[in-house]
Amino acid sequence: MSFRETASDLTTKVKLALEKRDELIKQYQTIRSELRISKAENDHLLDMIVETFPEMGQDISSCSSSDEYASHSEDEGSDDAKGLSLRNGKRESVDSPMLSLLNSTHMTKRRRRQGKRDDRNDPKPIEPLPRGADGHITFPITIGRGPDQIEIQNLGRIVWDPETYHTSRYIWTPGFRSSRVYPSIKTGEPGCVYTSEILEGNGDMPVFQVTASDMPNKPFRASSSSGVWKQILDLLTAKGATVKTHASGPQMYGLSHLGVTKAIQELDNANKCSKYIMQRWAEPGNGVLYSEPESAGE
Repeated sequence: MSFRETASDLTTKVKLALEKRDELIKQYQTIRSELRISKAENDHLLDMIVETFPEMGQDISSCSSSDEYASHSEDEGSDDAKGLSLRNGKRESVDSPMLSLLNSTHMTKRRRRQGKRDDRNDPKPIEPLPRGADGHITFPITIGRGPDQIEIQNLGRIVWDPETYHTSRYIWTPGFRSSRVYPSIKTGEPGCVYTSEILEGNGDMPVFQVTASDMPNKPFRASSSSGVWKQILDLLTAKGATVKTHASGPQMYGLSHLGVTKAIQELDNANKCSKYIMQRWAEPGNGVLYSEPESAGE
């Protein structure tokens, strides 16, 4: 075989190898996209169960997906999890039959249980948060006691559009930040500070992020508060740490505390969150009812 024939043969083989590589890359991207959508569906299902059956909020997070334990940039790790994909360099919506089915089932269940679930119009006792002389909340706020103590540094801001930034029970405020002490994933020993945050995603959904103080460059991220904490609890359980195997994401963030609920309801533009049902409050001592405007869509 002449030199020219050998070179031609090698060129053909290289071309075929490159085509095979491109094909494998496309297959990998497709599988990766499908995996992230499945995880998003799992987290979405969890959130709908917690919303429809609030009494299960303490124990339901074991149904949440265990997103990969790694550090991802917001651009890289969020699009597929939000039902988006990159096609030809543009973000496009991914039609997920499972998400559509979950939403449809959720609406049916919610209508059936509307009279049975916890009514936000039932007045709850006010749990006051510390305020300064000017009447504004003073940060950081400490809520809870012992192992459930949480420090809240920022309540964040209201994003009412798109509606994915709130449910009927919670408003997901970008900029929200809280911290709590929990066992370390690296050592299993107590004393590690975990910072929970709500970030504004590149798509149409918030990103929930938790960062351990001894792993600052490896934040955990998911499309729900329960999903992101489930990743951490799974790793701690695997290490044999004595922690909850089930936990509510809003509780781990501090969002389920009634004082925090009231403070977020009082933020600017909270009344524009059309799906959110304002909690009513009972003033201490005199039994007078207090509530924010009942029409949250105006």
